[in-house]
Amino acid sequence: MGIDNLFIELLHNLCERFGFFLTPFLRIITICGEKAWLFLVVALFLVLRKKTRWVGATAILAVFIGFIFADVIMKPFFMRMRPYTESNLFQDYWALAGAYAEEGYSMPSGHTVGVTSFFISLLITCAKKYRPIVKRIGIAAIILMVISRCYFMHHYLTDCMVGIVVGVIASYIAKVIVRLVFNICKRYSNFTFFNFILNFDLFRGFA
Repeated sequence: MGIDNLFIELLHNLCERFGFFLTPFLRIITICGEKAWLFLVVALFLVLRKKTRWVGATAILAVFIGFIFADVIMKPFFMRMRPYTESNLFQDYWALAGAYAEEGYSMPSGHTVGVTSFFISLLITCAKKYRPIVKRIGIAAIILMVISRCYFMHHYLTDCMVGIVVGVIASYIAKVIVRLVFNICKRYSNFTFFNFILNFDLFRGFA
């Protein structure tokens, strides 16, 4: 597609001019999104606090649902090859950017799904006073992840755009499911197990 090729050409030009700076920086960005491990660590910390358990649980579930959609269902369905494997020109671009290889198919971008599902889930569940800062950080993180994935010729721009859509959908599905689970726990809070889920706080013990 035209927009895919144009975006890759733009990033390649940036690589030629500023690769000494961009390549290591964007490599760090893409590593942070590998299997969404960094986001899951943050979400786990939120789960271990009673006050933020709802937020963290939604984030973890959103990332998991996004993974199922992207890696288990959509990638095997579309079977789109990665840019650097489809074109000799893009393979040259890939080599200049560091020849960082990836396995599997390209559509959608799993890294983009992960970062989007994490930040959108935070945005729709956190306290209103935190939403402006979460929104700003989230937008910056998603944009940087898209740039990094295309910069290394691992994805086309459309792979990342679809990844954003999948991440948003996964976040709202997760919110509905976690809200249902928490409502069940509240309804049966007289049971020790459900009371534990609602009230355990690693930093304060069990209330």
